[in-house]
Parts: sequence; C-alpha cells; structure tokens
Amino acid sequence: MEKGSDPPPYPGPQVDPTNMPYHIQPAAYQPQPGPVASFYPPQPTVSASTPATVTQVVMLPSSLSDVPGPMKCPHCQQQIVTDTRYTNGLLTWAICGGLAILLIWPCCLIPFCVNACKDVEHRCPSCSSVVHVHKRM
Repeated sequence: MEKGSDPPPYPGPQVDPTNMPYHIQPAAYQPQPGPVASFYPPQPTVSASTPATVTQVVMLPSSLSDVPGPMKCPHCQQQIVTDTRYTNGLLTWAICGGLAILLIWPCCLIPFCVNACKDVEHRCPSCSSVVHVHKRM
C-alpha cells in the first residue's frame, strides 16, 4: 500500500476551504531513518563440531543486612549461613538520648527492646567468629 500526499478521510462534516480566514498547507510527512531496536540479544550460531558454551551468572549479595545470609567464612573457609545476634549500637543510643532530651523519660528504654533499632552481628555457626556487623547508623 502506497502512501499518498492526501490525508486520510475522517468521519464528520466536510470543511469548505474557501470559507477559511487563512490558507492551510498540508503537512508533508517523511519517514525518519533511525536505529532498529532489537529486543532479543543475538543468538550465537553453534555448529555440530563446536561445543556450545554456557554462561552462568552468579549473584552475590552486596552485603549482609539484618537477615541471615549465605557466605564463605573467612576464618574456617566453610560455606555457611550466618547466625545473627542483635547488639546495641549508635542508633539505639541516639534514640534513647533524643527521648531523654525531649523529657520523655518512660520511653527512653524502648530502643533497647526493639531489634529494628539495634546493630546486627553475623557470626559463623561452626567457628563462632564475627563475620560481619550490619550497622544501622
């Protein structure tokens, strides 16, 4: 199908161009050359004599957070899932001090009871050494 210079027909009343206060020129649309987008990466060609190579992606955690995570212990060199223990850290003491400054004395001890305010120590379950400390602040 070839595109002409005439605009496509639209339903509705016909407009008489002689009653227009100004002259309307039709817009000339030209196709724009551009890059062709490919949504799929090119597939390597594999012949019968060449073995296919398989790429394996290994995702490592960027850092341990407040949940136990798998890793290799740097002390005993075993593949482990860490044990977590909560310890009082800078955020715990800062919230306690802030509540004390605001004279909310009964609430000063709440941060010491909430695990979300404490730092998290990751320990190796086999050698019990500290592997990582996740600090809240």
